[in-house]
Amino acid sequence: MKNNILWVNNLKVFGILAVILGHISSPLGGFIYSWHMPLFFILSGFFIKFNLPIKEFFIKDFQRLMVPYFLFALVGLVVEALKRIALHRDSLDYLHEIKGIFIWMDMTSLINSYAFVLWFLPTLFFARMFLVAIHKCIENVVFQFIVVAILFTTSFFVELPFAIDNSLNAILFLFIGNIFYKSYQEKYILYSLPFMATAIYLVYGIPSLDIATKSYNNIVLNIFFSVSVVYIMIAIFKRINYSNKLLTIWGGNIMLLFIVHPYTNNIAYIMVEKIHFGDWYLKFFISLALLQIILWIKQKFENKGIFRYV
Repeated sequence: MKNNILWVNNLKVFGILAVILGHISSPLGGFIYSWHMPLFFILSGFFIKFNLPIKEFFIKDFQRLMVPYFLFALVGLVVEALKRIALHRDSLDYLHEIKGIFIWMDMTSLINSYAFVLWFLPTLFFARMFLVAIHKCIENVVFQFIVVAILFTTSFFVELPFAIDNSLNAILFLFIGNIFYKSYQEKYILYSLPFMATAIYLVYGIPSLDIATKSYNNIVLNIFFSVSVVYIMIAIFKRINYSNKLLTIWGGNIMLLFIVHPYTNNIAYIMVEKIHFGDWYLKFFISLALLQIILWIKQKFENKGIFRYV
């Protein structure tokens, strides 16, 4: 288990670096978007504890995912409001923003503030709850998959509050992750996935994907391409299995990095624009440096103030 945790930790770090790079508007953005959110949903499916009573599972996940969501969504709204006042920009429609935070919880409703990335948290929370409920009600894995596939398909035809439609969309990747992790060593058919990703790329190019808005270039191609790319990364990281203190710290603070990187990206953008030098690569470096400073601050004030929630 120790080795499993190590390579998963390293892959999460790679994933968050890809997220930061994707939001910096780098030339790699299209490729990154084709797999980066499926990666995190698949990894989240690895260690779901189906044996926990559903009430206990709900409480733990709510504290881990929803409490940070509400806290940092409000922080993001306040910061955005102050920025608009300082820059003499139009003020927000606060009723719309509050409804977005507490009712809709999707990226479309959160896009006007620094809370826009937080759609992932309620989406993951409800997707995990749905998958646990399915697992407890249905023992046969084939029937589980059928239900998951139906929910996934339904997600494209509904717009539901609390990011539930996004959750129904993400549940497929959680299910794939859970099944994949359990059977990784046994299913040699998985070795065909790199060839599948290559074939899709050569024939169709990189299929665009935005899970946040349920925008799939081609649903079937997107699923196979993203899962194939994620598998390639898993295969690589399982073999490297490298460890150092920096990777451990970053891997242990993925949620914090995910939540605050829009702020550091924005600061990096302003700095590069002011000095009239550099491009996306400099913005990326500055954002990483700022994130490292935040991690040092968190280590100094561990479990104090706002850091106790991430």
